[in-house]
Amino acid sequence: MSSPLVTLTTDYGAGSGYPAQLKGVLLRALPELRIVDLSHGVPPYDLLAGALLLEACVPAFPLEAVHLAVVDPGVGTARRGLCVLDGEGRRLVGPDNGLLTPFLGPGARAWELADPALVPQPRLATFHGRDVFAPVAAALAGGLDPARLGPPVADPVLLDWPSAERIAGQVRGVTLAVDPFGNLVTSIRECDLAGAEVRLALCDGRPARWVRTFGDGQPGELLALVGSGGRIEVAVREGSAAGHLHRWRGVEVRLLLGAAGPLGAPGGPC
Repeated sequence: MSSPLVTLTTDYGAGSGYPAQLKGVLLRALPELRIVDLSHGVPPYDLLAGALLLEACVPAFPLEAVHLAVVDPGVGTARRGLCVLDGEGRRLVGPDNGLLTPFLGPGARAWELADPALVPQPRLATFHGRDVFAPVAAALAGGLDPARLGPPVADPVLLDWPSAERIAGQVRGVTLAVDPFGNLVTSIRECDLAGAEVRLALCDGRPARWVRTFGDGQPGELLALVGSGGRIEVAVREGSAAGHLHRWRGVEVRLLLGAAGPLGAPGGPC
């Protein structure tokens, strides 16, 4: 049997000492623990960017992994701590502020971190990642049943999760996040295309050539393609789409379609 695994996602910054403190708490509880950093470079306080990163990365891991995520502008306030068990059995721990939205779909369950016998009281009001969430993640990795952590939560906080709209031979969405290369992740998922061909992409009205991969474009050319996380991305080959468009969130993206597959409800789930 392999050693337990915990992943870490925060906005603490890779150059800070905060991620190391999380790891110290985890390893003190479970010396055999494997720890994987998904990222500590989530833009500060950016819940949507953190949620999108989790959406893209968490499914790559074994179901038995525990995912500790902390982007927490409300730390120390009355906001709840949360453990989520998604519909496929993935376990996530973090603040109840919308960060875990991608995993709160059909079949998901959630519990408040409330049992004083299992959930430590924070040493300080400003570092629940170290004082509350890391000990709980370690306990879960060690085999704790999440239902023991506290009462079920029927109303977890959900982000206003932008979706795509499909009407009149096109799919419309907006850019949501930027990656380190300047590629823009959009609210349009591959499944929103429903098998249709894309003839042309428009980003704030500017044409972007639809390609299969970055190398199909010319250096400096504005492109659109299906990214590795299953969402449509806007890119510039060997450049930055964010720099090209002078912004990265809220850019309107329209995909003009050719031959269409079966249509779903506009803006509905894939």
